[in-house]
Amino acid sequence: MNQAVVEEVRSVLIPLHECRLLLPNAVVAEVMDYLQPEPAGNASPTWFLGYLAWRGMMMPVVSFEGMRGDQVAIPGQRGRILILNALGGHERLSHIGLVVQSIPKLARVSAENVLPVNPEEGDQDPLVKQQVELDLSPAIIPDLDEIERRVLEVVVKPS
Repeated sequence: MNQAVVEEVRSVLIPLHECRLLLPNAVVAEVMDYLQPEPAGNASPTWFLGYLAWRGMMMPVVSFEGMRGDQVAIPGQRGRILILNALGGHERLSHIGLVVQSIPKLARVSAENVLPVNPEEGDQDPLVKQQVELDLSPAIIPDLDEIERRVLEVVVKPS
């Protein structure tokens, strides 16, 4: 008997103020309670919320919505900081804190429950790798390389 192999990616659905992000579980290092980051200074963009001490290092904390030009939504009582593994291998940036509205939910993603959604003409956002519907609900797969590039522009100043 020949059975088709269904490939799944263990993922997390991340609640933001206006949307949900979809990421593979492997890029998430930790989820912690929301703490107010230490401000980075006046020259930083509004989406760059500052730094938090985490595992003996100062980790940058950002707002995805703020990066997209939307209002930076500070979470309420259920807010969290999602700690992402930086994938670029830069010595000054191993993790990025992302402000989220509540605890992310685990999701199993396969070809059977996710559909790509094509954006309207002229609606391409460099921070969005793909818009999708997961189990008929909208979600965004962010471009982690672009997020990391923008954070690096702020945290690594030319000498």
